[in-house]
Amino acid sequence: MTQAHPDSHWSAAAEVVGKSPLPALVLEVPSERIVAASPAAIRLLVPEGGSVLGRSLEEFTADTPTGALQLLMAGRLNGYETHRLLRTRGGGTVPLLVWVRSIQRGTPRSHVVAVIWEGDDRAETLLPPPAGAELPPVVGTTGADLVIDRVSSDIESFLGFRPADVVGKSILELVDPADVANLLWALAEATSNKNAVSLRVRVIPLDGDPLWCQFLLVPLIPPPSFAFALLPSADGIEITEPSDEAEKMLRRLGRAIEAVRVSRELSEIARDLTGLSELSTRELDVVGRLVSGDRVPAIAKALYISQSTVRNHLSSAFRKLRVASQQELISLLRSVRRPPNR
Repeated sequence: MTQAHPDSHWSAAAEVVGKSPLPALVLEVPSERIVAASPAAIRLLVPEGGSVLGRSLEEFTADTPTGALQLLMAGRLNGYETHRLLRTRGGGTVPLLVWVRSIQRGTPRSHVVAVIWEGDDRAETLLPPPAGAELPPVVGTTGADLVIDRVSSDIESFLGFRPADVVGKSILELVDPADVANLLWALAEATSNKNAVSLRVRVIPLDGDPLWCQFLLVPLIPPPSFAFALLPSADGIEITEPSDEAEKMLRRLGRAIEAVRVSRELSEIARDLTGLSELSTRELDVVGRLVSGDRVPAIAKALYISQSTVRNHLSSAFRKLRVASQQELISLLRSVRRPPNR
């Protein structure tokens, strides 16, 4: 694979973002000057019409970027979630949920992709899953002592461990010692700003050499407990070649955002719920959407799967959680869900 010229990283991303259904931007940093925008992002920033190119995102917001941007530029993080306030035409503000992701692997980093939603909680990626046989994310939670107390069953296909082998161990034991310092930096940033962050680390499987993955951290209460998601990735999310890789990067960013949402929903479920550790990430996603009020047709549409596949996931969850119907499942989980720890 030929390494692309640095300028081609952001120019390829700009081309892909300009055609994306996501409300996405390519920003020059640290100025936050907009060099590319999707139609959805333009409608969000200037609903009355007009151009956003060449303007700073700060022109449209009533607050300033988080300090996480400096950590991203320095290479400590490669992505983070933040909340901004979008100015409205009438002089008010509305909350924005923003996911920022680095385009380049080296430092200093000069451009990022930002995906923005109006609102401050549930983000939908609006992108079909990537083609191929990519492993699903692994989601879980830790206590304030950084000991894993829950993890999805997908960890077995990714790292070879059964959930029972991992629960009760420090999350640091899964990470290559050379990457622990960066993980602790990321955890400190997440705890300080109360937003999710992501970084590229190597994790240690039961057998074999360390594997690169995206590690996403979601701060919980009490600190420094957190929900997490691991996304298997051979080369991280950064772009190594122009157009095709830019498209993959945007799709992987979508997967990361969805994984964070699922890990947050997992954090709201009681830790001692029997059978929870047997659920896969996809089953947790389907169950979480059901409990949040979505029904089978809406879940199928959101996840780009058939309604029969949704029902198959629900049937599997019924068996593992020892319930007999959707209503029984909803009643069980609503009885143990806690207020979000954000």
